[in-house]
Amino acid sequence: MNEFNNVTELQNETIELIQKDMKLNLRENRSIATGTLSRSIQTSNTKDKQGTLETALEITAWYAELVDKGIDPRGPGRQPPVEPIEQWIKRKSISVPAGLTIEQFSFAIAKKVAKKGQRKRAYPFIQPAINVGEDFFERNINNSLLEDVEINTTMILDSSPYLKPVR
Repeated sequence: MNEFNNVTELQNETIELIQKDMKLNLRENRSIATGTLSRSIQTSNTKDKQGTLETALEITAWYAELVDKGIDPRGPGRQPPVEPIEQWIKRKSISVPAGLTIEQFSFAIAKKVAKKGQRKRAYPFIQPAINVGEDFFERNINNSLLEDVEINTTMILDSSPYLKPVR
């Protein structure tokens, strides 16, 4: 039975590293408001019909790409709703200018967005984590393969009825 356990383990370690690095990038980018996006970055393990372990990384938050690549710029036009802006100010603990309430400040932001638009701003967290994972995998794959080949070769030689141990 030829198995590549070390390579499989390296793949799992790489996926976990990418997951952790994505979450770290979100924190460093200050892109965490509620934590929903960070919690939506999940790994799962399944075995295929041959018994090979497959590890998958999935991001389930619908807005992950908007955070990663930025939103399309919003030009001047209709005023956005004020309530989501209020919630955003509260979640981010943004200080409200003196003499204004959160509602007034939110309304002022909505008015400015209606008048001037909103610029595109990206907070990349996916590709930088994948790059870290690729580097890690490339640095370690040769050793993992070498160990697996040595183990499998030894198993084949030890179990062969045609080969006698050399003394």
